[in-house]
Amino acid sequence: MYTRTPPAGTGKRGRTLDLLLSALQSLLLERGAGRFSISDVAERAGVVHGTFYNYASNLEELVDALAVLLAASHAALARNAPSAKGDPVAAFAFKTRLTLTISATAPDFGRLLFDSGLPIDRFLAGLRKDMESDIRIGVTAGVFKTENAALSASIVSGCLLGVGLDHHRGRLPKSAIEKTTTEMLVMLGVARHTAKLASHGRIRLAPPPALPLRWLGLEAFEGLQA
Repeated sequence: MYTRTPPAGTGKRGRTLDLLLSALQSLLLERGAGRFSISDVAERAGVVHGTFYNYASNLEELVDALAVLLAASHAALARNAPSAKGDPVAAFAFKTRLTLTISATAPDFGRLLFDSGLPIDRFLAGLRKDMESDIRIGVTAGVFKTENAALSASIVSGCLLGVGLDHHRGRLPKSAIEKTTTEMLVMLGVARHTAKLASHGRIRLAPPPALPLRWLGLEAFEGLQA
């Protein structure tokens, strides 16, 4: 789960973790998963081999830490979303459009998520949990209609990844973002007219932070958004 506090702190440990995570991103994008070693990560990060084990016991553990950072970066972008308790439809539309806009306009993010071999389970789990929470709030408010909020959240998050991949591959135009958002809201029981208004309304989406993602960089990025 996303925490606003960097997992290794803001001192030397935090900076070293960021070096390792930055090196990992570089190697994933350059070579793909499974095509480099711990020594490669340490060398790219500019640290001695043994330092790696102060932060992860193996490559898979560091990859999982990167997935957590990716999910945290997405959560940081969504912090300006309307409150689901105040307007469930607006909150859902904002987060949906945000997620798809990243895939459509930030190719490096798309490469990291879809092309590098990085497991997307952690990112998908965070997205699904957030969507389920908002859907449950909408059901309680009488705005969304579903008998199984968890299943609906799974369908929605899977749809977002599928459409996001098509955006990244160039199989869908950017204009499909609003249409996708409309259809998902309709699926949740929102009247089509209301869904269209929410999907096409003006919103302010901050651009994602530049790669490589860093925990300390994320803190600075959030400061710029505030």
